[in-house]
Amino acid sequence: MMKNIAVLAGGNSGEYEVSLKTAQNICNILDKKQFTPYFIHVRGSEWGYTDDLGNTFWIDKNDFSLMLSGRKMYFDVAFIAIHGNPGEDGKMQGYFDMLHIPYTGCDCFCSALTFNKYFCNVVVSHWHVPIAPSLHFYKDSAIDLTQIEAICGYPCFVKPCNSGSSVGVTKVHEIGELQTALAEAFLHDDQLMVEQFIKGREMTCGVARVNGRVQALAVTEVVAKNEFYDYQAKYTDSRHELITPASIASATETTIKRYSELIYEKLGCKGVVRIDFIVDSKEKPFFLEINTIPGQTALSIIPCQVKYLGIELKEFYQNIIEEAVQRFQIDDNNLTEC
Repeated sequence: MMKNIAVLAGGNSGEYEVSLKTAQNICNILDKKQFTPYFIHVRGSEWGYTDDLGNTFWIDKNDFSLMLSGRKMYFDVAFIAIHGNPGEDGKMQGYFDMLHIPYTGCDCFCSALTFNKYFCNVVVSHWHVPIAPSLHFYKDSAIDLTQIEAICGYPCFVKPCNSGSSVGVTKVHEIGELQTALAEAFLHDDQLMVEQFIKGREMTCGVARVNGRVQALAVTEVVAKNEFYDYQAKYTDSRHELITPASIASATETTIKRYSELIYEKLGCKGVVRIDFIVDSKEKPFFLEINTIPGQTALSIIPCQVKYLGIELKEFYQNIIEEAVQRFQIDDNNLTEC
């Protein structure tokens, strides 16, 4: 039977516009012989579906349903394509967990943990994956500038802990730039991290479950034409270059893929994620962050890596939906046994 798929887009972060493009691309790709996609626009408390005639129908959040043609319609799966808040930070996942509705991607805990850059780094470091030295501060807490210089040095990065697409991130070259960078980061979050700068090449690796096993898709090199891969560089075609597969030593590629699969499995990730690294001059990869809902526009990294592997995107997204349904059925069985 045809499945109704709610593809959630938008959200409340600086990644709003990218999310709309990601969701639209997924809607276009889904096999219309198996799935009926509904583009659900989420912005604040307004969640709605707009039909081809321009009529908007609002989601009933009590049960995540739509009233269409006088009948209440339910969804078989929620395909979460919201980058940032509330789609990537665990909030939407918690909502669907409470309603017992299948959804794609990582669960509530995994999403919340990985969305916080600092605490995710702390966890990942326990699996002997190299990370850059960093410090963590809350808003209005005392910030020791001497400690920052001793642990992180200059240049360093100041990053909001809970923010994506490099929103609010500043590269700080000397102590005189630090206060402005701290203020900018705190505009986007109530906690931040200061991280040591590692000079090197930026690599990113997609991971998903392919043919029943966790598999690194490919390693892509990200060449930013700005000083670093900031928001402008990420979303301006002329400001970056994506090279798939990356032109790196075979041993380095193997290490990045091994780390990526390890992180995916240890964190209990689901669906497709993208894991970023910086590779220093000695070919040593350092973990940067994990994106549990990576960009999936027509020009994004994940679709390019999937195509590089020779997998049809329709098949890839079908597998992600089937994984969500299967997880829901396993949860149902566990509830029955209890």
